Amino acid sequence: MSNPPIEYFRYLPTSDRDRQWGLYVVGAGYQRVLPGQDYPPRGHPKTHDFQWQRGRVLQEFQAVYIVAGEGVFESKPTGRLAVGEGNVILLFPGIWHRYAPVSERGWDVYWMAFQGEDAQRLWQREFLRPEQAVLETGLDDTILHPFTTMLDRIRSERIGFQQLIAADALEIVAGVLAALRRQRTSSHHTEVVRRTKMELEKQSEGIPVIEDLADDMHISVSHLHHIFKEHTGLSPYQYHLQLKIQRAKEMLHDSGLHVKQIARILGFQDVYHFSKIFKRKTGVSPLKWRTARQMPSGLQPPGKNARPRSKKRETKGKGPAPRADSASDPEE
Repeated sequence: MSNPPIEYFRYLPTSDRDRQWGLYVVGAGYQRVLPGQDYPPRGHPKTHDFQWQRGRVLQEFQAVYIVAGEGVFESKPTGRLAVGEGNVILLFPGIWHRYAPVSERGWDVYWMAFQGEDAQRLWQREFLRPEQAVLETGLDDTILHPFTTMLDRIRSERIGFQQLIAADALEIVAGVLAALRRQRTSSHHTEVVRRTKMELEKQSEGIPVIEDLADDMHISVSHLHHIFKEHTGLSPYQYHLQLKIQRAKEMLHDSGLHVKQIARILGFQDVYHFSKIFKRKTGVSPLKWRTARQMPSGLQPPGKNARPRSKKRETKGKGPAPRADSASDPEE
């Protein structure tokens, strides 16, 4: 027979005074089950002990926080689910359930049992739902810290600790709900950025209407701008302009289109506006950019480091030949 799991737990008596708080703790503990150890551990009261085959029904709420390892959870509302590190399992009064670590992996869990009118109210208002008994919060100190604090208070049993651990329990529930909200917000923001990028790329040869994008995602234009810039460092218009410049480079390099045609295709007001924006973003005009990319390998366009030409004898009566790059906004 394997060694028993490492475990600390306490089940607490409650007074009328404790119950008047609205939410009160009736038990809490920590458990480490190593790979191959027997589960469930012994020593719990009959009301809380269970075997995998028959499962269990409790008369209180419980929150079980898995901080390492893997396991399986099953209840009537959820069916059987794989659980693991960073999951919180919520147990509800009167609802059959069972859970256990995977034998080859084991697990480390913190748990608390609580009751009260406030807990019932959270259930009734669907902040806590049996259909969503397994919550993916990740490893979060705002959840773990009140668990460890609660166990420290229970061990010390200082006067008034029941009210303090009730506050810890509420902090754990709030931490779980806050972690879920952060994840949902993050997931929503990621989807907003993904869809915006996709639409901007589809319209790289035109002028996107950001208002239409925001309407399609049921958010305000200002909120879309805020989310997009927070994730990319650019406003949607700046990002779209980068796409247009990149598209212009591809067309200059891969096509024989005139600069004026490229400007028109990409939706610029005119060739001068296009050339001005292109030069501001790349440092050279579109014509110079194209010429530099078309030069044979090893050659560089004239610049500050180029060797000066040797002076040629001017033909009498003729002025110097005009420079090919004299136009500030070249057109082809």
